[in-house]
Amino acid sequence: MDTTVDVVVVGGGLSGLQAGYDCQNAGLSTLVLEARDRVGGKTWSLPGAKGKGMIELGAAWINDTIQSHIYAVARKLKLDLIQQLTAGDCVVHDLDGSISKFVYGEVPGHEASEAENMVQVRSLLEKLCHQVDLHNPQNADWDSVTLEDFVRQNGGGATALATARLWTRGLLGVEPREMSALYFLDYIKSGGGLMLTRSDMKHGGQFLRVRQAPSAKIEQDSHLNQATVTTKDGRRIRCKRVIVSVPTPLYKEIAFSPPLPADKLKLASSTTLGWVAKSVVCYDTPWWRTAGYSGLVQSFEGPVTIVRDTSSDMDGHFSLTCFSQGDTGRAWGQLPAQERRDQVIAHIGRAFADPSAAAAHIGMFEQRWAPEKRSQGCPCPVMGPALLGDLGHALRAPFDKIHFVGTETAYEWKGYMEGAVRSGKRGVEEVIKAPSS
Repeated sequence: MDTTVDVVVVGGGLSGLQAGYDCQNAGLSTLVLEARDRVGGKTWSLPGAKGKGMIELGAAWINDTIQSHIYAVARKLKLDLIQQLTAGDCVVHDLDGSISKFVYGEVPGHEASEAENMVQVRSLLEKLCHQVDLHNPQNADWDSVTLEDFVRQNGGGATALATARLWTRGLLGVEPREMSALYFLDYIKSGGGLMLTRSDMKHGGQFLRVRQAPSAKIEQDSHLNQATVTTKDGRRIRCKRVIVSVPTPLYKEIAFSPPLPADKLKLASSTTLGWVAKSVVCYDTPWWRTAGYSGLVQSFEGPVTIVRDTSSDMDGHFSLTCFSQGDTGRAWGQLPAQERRDQVIAHIGRAFADPSAAAAHIGMFEQRWAPEKRSQGCPCPVMGPALLGDLGHALRAPFDKIHFVGTETAYEWKGYMEGAVRSGKRGVEEVIKAPSS
């Protein structure tokens, strides 16, 4: 039997859930359709080892100042927030395989001329990103080259290029060659700049951690002034408006009738989702802190790109979360499960100079997002050269009765939970303002 509602939301991630919540609050009958057996999309929490605390296999970091929307959600849901630890020595695994310590917020101990060159490139990107208009990102020169070529063209040496790879892997799970310079500048501008987007400090993107029936067809009928969403199990839902909350590369999983406009189709077939995996390794004690480490590791070599202390001391839960991303993550992800685990543990042991302590874990959890059918990667799709300037307008454009949300469509904090929530709110505003006929 058919169901009739005002709005159908396709996708139960954060943007879709926010859209559904706001629609209900606006007095619109709403149905949220989610293909997984859980809601939350790329947020996913499980009980930690020995039942202590929670581990986050997906998005986990927010801040309480300039990410006001997701912070309000966390407060409303009474979620515990943990300030990210930065005290203690940080570790860098350099291009030559060497491992050295550095103080958080300072430049790692590269050779002096290489460090200076990296800082020059970083400062240039920081300066240029603030010239990008987030509502109309246009610069043919920046959009015509990859970020990797842009760094080279601006004098970036080996360490600067390696650092750019660390940025793009850490932020988006891709390599600098996979996105245009304009897209990267637009992305970091949306988070307040390169340094703020990457920061664990007060206003940064990683300041606080949160504990915490697929649609087959969308048909629009202009004569009946309605849309019909059909699920793969044959259920039909008639509605006045549809909000699509899935990443652009997944549009191909839905049959749109009539088909999506050419620009939106081209954009959806050209964007790339990042390769990101999280391995959360649990311990009885935070032994790395006893040794004077903060838990932060940055590696140019892999297989782990970044390590962070993700403990919840109040719960007696102590863990290191290891991110494998981009090319090194893809290669690691092809290995058998036990070999993947062994490499992560070995990486931790080398970084903190204590292989025995690293091996004495009490539990290990892994999530590879790219192989998951309903995600196909994370955190959000990126655009290569000659896409953002020419087709960026199509990203958020409604298609008759269909509206499009998701963190990639956010003007601010794209790729983050904050961006997801903001985009969901934008979609509902569009629905409310849309003409009734």
